[in-house]
Amino acid sequence: MGENKKMVANVAKATGIILIINLVVKMLGFLRETFIAGAYGASGISDAYLAAYTLPYFLQAILGSALVTAVVPVITKHFVAGNYEEASKVGSSIMNIMAILLSGISLIGIMIAPILVALTAPGFEAEQARLTTELSRIMFPAVVFMGVGMVATGILNAGYRFAIGAFAPGFSNIIIILTVIFCTSAFGVEGLAYGTLISFAGLLLIQLPFLKKMGFRYSFAMDWRHPDVQQVLKAIMPIVLGVAVNQIYFAINRIFASGLAEGSISALNYASKLMNLPVGIFVAAVASAIYPALATFALEKNRNAMCSSLEKGLGMVFLISIPAAVGLMVLRVPIVQLLFERGAFDHTATLITAQALFYFSIGLVAVACNMVLTRAFYALNDTRTPVILGFWSIVLNVVCSFLLVGPFSHGGLALANSIAAIGNTALLYLAWLKKNPEWQGKNLYYGVVKITIAAVVMGVAVLGADMVFGRVFAGHGGMRLLLRVCGDIGVGGLCYFLAALFLQVEYVTDALAVVKKKLARK
Repeated sequence: MGENKKMVANVAKATGIILIINLVVKMLGFLRETFIAGAYGASGISDAYLAAYTLPYFLQAILGSALVTAVVPVITKHFVAGNYEEASKVGSSIMNIMAILLSGISLIGIMIAPILVALTAPGFEAEQARLTTELSRIMFPAVVFMGVGMVATGILNAGYRFAIGAFAPGFSNIIIILTVIFCTSAFGVEGLAYGTLISFAGLLLIQLPFLKKMGFRYSFAMDWRHPDVQQVLKAIMPIVLGVAVNQIYFAINRIFASGLAEGSISALNYASKLMNLPVGIFVAAVASAIYPALATFALEKNRNAMCSSLEKGLGMVFLISIPAAVGLMVLRVPIVQLLFERGAFDHTATLITAQALFYFSIGLVAVACNMVLTRAFYALNDTRTPVILGFWSIVLNVVCSFLLVGPFSHGGLALANSIAAIGNTALLYLAWLKKNPEWQGKNLYYGVVKITIAAVVMGVAVLGADMVFGRVFAGHGGMRLLLRVCGDIGVGGLCYFLAALFLQVEYVTDALAVVKKKLARK
């Protein structure tokens, strides 16, 4: 029992660390998008850059996550035993093997860039396709730095050094922001592409001093026959396929959107970034922190404790994701205006981005829950179920995109994403129920109903508040818009908290009890 309490405390501490840093990193990510939007707006040039960035970003999002997930357990085993020499040998081998493999992928990508552009953006005109190909060739080597950098993150996490690995993407964002400020006027979008390449190198380099500090010693070892190296290499592909689903959704978006009005790809990109803000900040922190606990309970074959931990994790996800979805739907236009409407990003770009944001937000809760549910399957060494269900959700996404892109344009593609995400998460949950008869979930179901009611109350309050603040802070100017949005969020947050408290939402009352207890001690 004592070990379980200690584990819960460690999970809470890790969640807090990752949550704070994720918040900083996401804010830097939005600053990056804001600067890029200000420089290029929703234009053909920004579409070319984003289409060129698709494959490096795709590999970063799926392979990076898979590498961290696969590396942590094998390195942890050696750190716990105090065998830093073996940990360094295994870690160095994985780093070197990934560097060679990804260098090969990079070279192939550079050579066949025109083919990849034709596949990912078939609707581009010849000049736009040429620019996209050029930018792709500049950015492709970034996958090498990304892969080795993610292995470094996994090694740091195995040694309970969460902070620098979590911040590394933020350092990458800073480099891109500085590139937009100082280089794009002189070197154009090509300068931005080179800055993006350098930013991935920064993601790796910033972590190296901390690896050395924790006792890791890099070498040119390349023992691919080592059992731990083999374990990592075998685990990567199933995990990649499982986490690739959302990135494939966005790749499908860009394929369909390349034949729509200019700026459609950019609108979908900016809207998806907004939708993923609460997922990336809060849900990712919960998923990352709860994963070791789920894995431990799975190894101990303690399914009751595992189900209880998953229920609490999902409850925390619902507590944030449901009101976040409602808030983004209600405030979609002023939020997009506040974050992006400046420079080349005009009001028309705001409206098409807000339309996409509304439809993306429908699937936000499903995307959030999926992130935690898949970790539960991985903890049971079941990588097959998420892959199979993910494949069928991709098929559903393609079908829905065909059906919805005509009547709803780019908004239909965002809606197709949401429908596919909801279907995937529903099937994943049903598979979990079948695999785990110990699952109760009664408290979770009641909690979701209460949270949904509180979120609806919040949505109505925000609608009314925005009508008032829209008049009070009418006119042009970023400060007026900031006060309007902050006022809306403040009213919404207060109403949601009070409604949740009135409805006795468990997670809110528990948090309040902890705060009262700490205040009483002081």
